[in-house]
Amino acid sequence: MYPPVVPIPSLRIEGDARWVEAPISSTLSERRRPLPPPHYLRPLVSIEMVEGLPLIKKIEHVCDGCALGKQHRTPFPRASAWRASSVLELVHMDLCGQITPPTPGGKSYFLLIVDDFSRYMWLEVLAAKSEALECFKRFRAAAELESGCRLKAFRTDRGGEFNSGAFVVFCSDHGIKHNTTTPYTPQQNGVVERRNQTVVEMARCLLKSMGVPSKFWGEAVRTAVYILNRSPTKSLNGKTPYEAWFGQKPGVKHLKTFGCVAYAKTVGPGVSKLTDRAVSGVFLGYELGTKGYRIYDPVKDKLLVTRDVVFDEKKSWNWEGKDSRVIGGATATEAPNIF
Repeated sequence: MYPPVVPIPSLRIEGDARWVEAPISSTLSERRRPLPPPHYLRPLVSIEMVEGLPLIKKIEHVCDGCALGKQHRTPFPRASAWRASSVLELVHMDLCGQITPPTPGGKSYFLLIVDDFSRYMWLEVLAAKSEALECFKRFRAAAELESGCRLKAFRTDRGGEFNSGAFVVFCSDHGIKHNTTTPYTPQQNGVVERRNQTVVEMARCLLKSMGVPSKFWGEAVRTAVYILNRSPTKSLNGKTPYEAWFGQKPGVKHLKTFGCVAYAKTVGPGVSKLTDRAVSGVFLGYELGTKGYRIYDPVKDKLLVTRDVVFDEKKSWNWEGKDSRVIGGATATEAPNIF
């Protein structure tokens, strides 16, 4: 007796105007031609570029060789499928650093927080990653009081500063959801990642345009966030993040050129009849919570906060000269003591 006949799966080969049965499977064809996927091979059959190639209409299984040899990442959506409907419903956080050189205050990191609904941003400069939790607590208290809403959830990467035991306990005690990205997938926290890049690029431009030393990057990133909160964004329709958060249009008449020469009015005791009525310095940003400017005096290495300032936005400070005050036209220098 002959052994039983086992049916062999077959595919149809289209050639000329006839169909021919061929005992071949997609698995065998894939092993014969391991590089191109089936949808690339169909034109070979449809326009008769080759002879003897079976017409494979579908994949019968998952090919281990292809999965191990040429698997790619799943495409990311161009836009998020979900958007917060109110402030503090979701915020995005990211820690940037270590940045060198450190600031004059010894800071090497900054924490950026973005509200998903309004796209309003907060930034804190930190000396170490371990300060992230205390900074988050201050942000939560201030934002909830300011908006009248409770923080419901925040999204971060899987950095240790956001997944410490103390951080987990704090979120659990206050009913705050903590969403994290999958490992090595910063695209899932793209809102703050893109803003992070924008802030760093703007800060770099602010420093380079007026020749401000890199150690003042902390002032530059704070100023960048201040400006971006008052600038248009594609995520909002006809509003700035400031207006979406506070409910009123921001004023921008007070904006000045970062790093320019500024003359701060001298006030207080010790001002005699012949004492200079102003001190020259460098404009380094805006003092939050105060209607004042931050003016740095390089000669005395002192930071002043004042509202009485005269700006020379076309001049920059001569950081290379020991006692030089200004660059632009003629260079002004400290005069020697005379009687």
